[in-house]
Amino acid sequence: MDPLLELCGLTIGYKQPLLKDISFSLMPGEMLGILGRNGCGKTTLLRSIAGGMHRISGEVRIQNTDCFRLSPKERARKIAVLPQQTSIMEGITAREILAMGRYAYGNAFLTHADNSRLEQAAAVFGIEDKLDTDCARLSQGQRQLVLLAETLVQDSPVLLLDEPNTALDYDNVYTMFDSLRRLVNREKKGALLVLHNPEDALRWCDRLLLLQNGRQVGILRVKDADASTVQSALRQIYPSINVWTDSRYGEFRCNTGKL
Repeated sequence: MDPLLELCGLTIGYKQPLLKDISFSLMPGEMLGILGRNGCGKTTLLRSIAGGMHRISGEVRIQNTDCFRLSPKERARKIAVLPQQTSIMEGITAREILAMGRYAYGNAFLTHADNSRLEQAAAVFGIEDKLDTDCARLSQGQRQLVLLAETLVQDSPVLLLDEPNTALDYDNVYTMFDSLRRLVNREKKGALLVLHNPEDALRWCDRLLLLQNGRQVGILRVKDADASTVQSALRQIYPSINVWTDSRYGEFRCNTGKL
């Protein structure tokens, strides 16, 4: 099976590198989490893949195509991006936001198939009853779900999600991750997620890319690891973290060791 996304020695920056020598692949049906302390380059990495940063050296390949040679519209057909922060103007409905996901395909008007896809994407995140609501009337968490649904409407094989659980309450965090996990498995998409909570990353992601000061310090395959291996890997970026396995649920648990 060929990777959906490949980075080979990617170095990004201007006079000085912001990211240096990043290499990994993203496979169909895989969720790959990015962990690292603030300022380590997580968001910069997503922007780089999306073509928004200056490349010094290395390659980004999407389905065996050089990402940097794609036009913006071609890139949008292959990569859907959820930025860390997005503002939504008053007066725009959730349906109109989701419809923007079809712009990469050049449709001036939505077809019946487009509308069906839009409604399916809304149902994935449980916002089908919000489609005709002005987004200004939605909570911040509901707006986040609208933006997540927009990435699905785009029908791109690669999803770049920067802190997708931002502003979501406890129930919606679970619903979002569970829905995303099922979608990625079913449609064989690849999802690259910037996350801050190691427990969320360990629970939902297949592998973790570990960043420190703009450099890749490791890739952890979660399902093949025990608590000791996970703790050793994560201490490269969180020196005081403790990791153990919850005997009741068989999931990894973490704390900082500073309690």
